[in-house]
Amino acid sequence: MILIIATALLPVFLLGWWIYRKDSARPEPLNLLFKAFFYGVGSTFVTVVIVSFLSMLGLVVREPGSFADAVSLSLFGAALPEETAKLLMLWLFLRKNKFYEEYLDGIVYAACVGLGFAGAENILYLLQSEDWMLTGIIRALTAVPAHFAMACAMGYFYSKRHFGDRGMLTAVCILAVPIIIHWTWDALAFSQGIYPGLWMVFNIAFVLLIYFLYKSTVRRIAALQRIDEARFTPPPFPGSVTPPQPPVGMPMPPLPPHDENAQARIVPPSPPVPDNDNSPQA
Repeated sequence: MILIIATALLPVFLLGWWIYRKDSARPEPLNLLFKAFFYGVGSTFVTVVIVSFLSMLGLVVREPGSFADAVSLSLFGAALPEETAKLLMLWLFLRKNKFYEEYLDGIVYAACVGLGFAGAENILYLLQSEDWMLTGIIRALTAVPAHFAMACAMGYFYSKRHFGDRGMLTAVCILAVPIIIHWTWDALAFSQGIYPGLWMVFNIAFVLLIYFLYKSTVRRIAALQRIDEARFTPPPFPGSVTPPQPPVGMPMPPLPPHDENAQARIVPPSPPVPDNDNSPQA
């Protein structure tokens, strides 16, 4: 039992450590990251409630027999309830979090929530699997990184919205982008059992999707790192290099309250002005 749980959680904590290192310039308190992780674990219970409600409405297909069923099940049985539950828990966690003061923090906290969900789900899958070691390896390379990438996308748009981008498109993307990614992922997974003869096509699609998620995640993290660096870089002195500017379309929020005087503190004092009245007379 302990070995199964350790196998399920190993990729989760490796990805958690990776995103923590990305935030090494001004890292978040570890106790808050673990708290966000357990909020993600709690999102699994919220997911069960949402799926039960959608099942009562007849939207959740139990045994997909066609591609249309696979698409429907992947949306109403997985993508919509799971991403909605994770967003709800992320909002509950961040709404009064005084340490949420950088763009990148949104990705870090969202990733911890997503990894909490992925860890709980991974444990359940491995406990129910006849070959838990093989299942653990496959999910460590596929499902867990996918949940991580979906959470990073959610945190990216959440930070844009939180720090001043009040456009309707950004608000919609907070939930819509993770749902679309998740929907595509599960539709491919469910379709493999319906069309076993096309397993090669689905596997190639999986590899391409994983590559896309990796590149988009790294790109989003780098974009938020640049804007945070620009916010915390002091004004250039004469002759110095201009600090990096935020990406186009990313609003520049004010500095956190406890850093309002940070730039004033680093400006060197002006040299004293000579007193002409005391200068020697000719």
